[in-house]
Amino acid sequence: MTDRLVMTLALLGTLGIAAIVLHVTLDIVLRSTLSVSMPATLQMVTRYYMVLLALMPLGWVEWKNRMISVEIAADMIPARLQPWIDGFVTLFCLLIYLVFMWATWGKAVDQFNTGSYVMALDRRLPVWPTYFVLPLAFFLASLVCCVRGLFLLTGYPTQPQQAGAE
Repeated sequence: MTDRLVMTLALLGTLGIAAIVLHVTLDIVLRSTLSVSMPATLQMVTRYYMVLLALMPLGWVEWKNRMISVEIAADMIPARLQPWIDGFVTLFCLLIYLVFMWATWGKAVDQFNTGSYVMALDRRLPVWPTYFVLPLAFFLASLVCCVRGLFLLTGYPTQPQQAGAE
């Protein structure tokens, strides 16, 4: 179940990249051939596509253990203590994600209430929806941490390749 959710996020990221490529390519082709510019291309890329692409894969990266890590002293720690360290790091990450989720949720609600938008070629482009991407991404990453924590408590392998998920 969790692997399917994580892979769905990865697929959404792939579709997002394809959408950027199509959108920008279409804008360039129209501008070059017909001297017509698509409204809000820059704003769509910076306010929608890039926000989604930067944050939605956060849960996938967390699940695959692909976060940046420093393992200078990891080899010096006894193997029996490693699960405790993994548990501490998982709990710490969970707390950080929850704090970020809480903080960004408040900002998203404020932007929704004010109807935040940007102007692009005399058109209003609502940007308040993108503010909800941040708390959603942090929620999904915290959900992954919760699942990893349960796996650590039950002894289930926390590395996807160990569990046969790759």
